[in-house]
Amino acid sequence: MAVAKFNIEAMEQCRTTVSSQAGQFGAIGDGFANQYGNPDIFGKLGASNSVQSAVTAMDQAGAQEFEAAEKVLRKVESALDAIQTNVTDTEEANKNSLRAV
Repeated sequence: MAVAKFNIEAMEQCRTTVSSQAGQFGAIGDGFANQYGNPDIFGKLGASNSVQSAVTAMDQAGAQEFEAAEKVLRKVESALDAIQTNVTDTEEANKNSLRAV
């Protein structure tokens, strides 16, 4: 039976990197919020309202996508944290069980 090997430092580095990236995606998404154009900036074009509506829809879609990316990365961070905790707890339990013998 093969012995499982875990690189705790690598898992921690991965977790902190994911956490950092989640924050960055969230910050990008926050920059999209409420950046709606006024139809008047397109002049007296008949389609000014349509263009403004499209820009608003794109802004909202961008904010939603970056928010979704942040949530996924936060879930990955949480899962990595749970793995680290389980590995540490298992290693500690195994170490303690050897002392009792």
